[in-house]
Amino acid sequence: MSIIKIIESLLAAYLLGSLPSAVWIGKAFHKTDVREHGSGNAGATNVIRVLGWLTGIPVLLIDLAKGWVAA
Repeated sequence: MSIIKIIESLLAAYLLGSLPSAVWIGKAFHKTDVREHGSGNAGATNVIRVLGWLTGIPVLLIDLAKGWVAA
């Protein structure tokens, strides 16, 4: 694999991981920024705690997919 492809892959994985799906979904469906409630973390656990399972499970699945695609 060439060094250019490695750099492109690392950059793509970094950018994919930086997408805040918990924040976007919380704002889109509940008009709530999850970073301002609960633990303050923009993760699936805090989304489940603050907004419930119906919102938290899709956030978890999106976060898992981002990690899988990046790997």
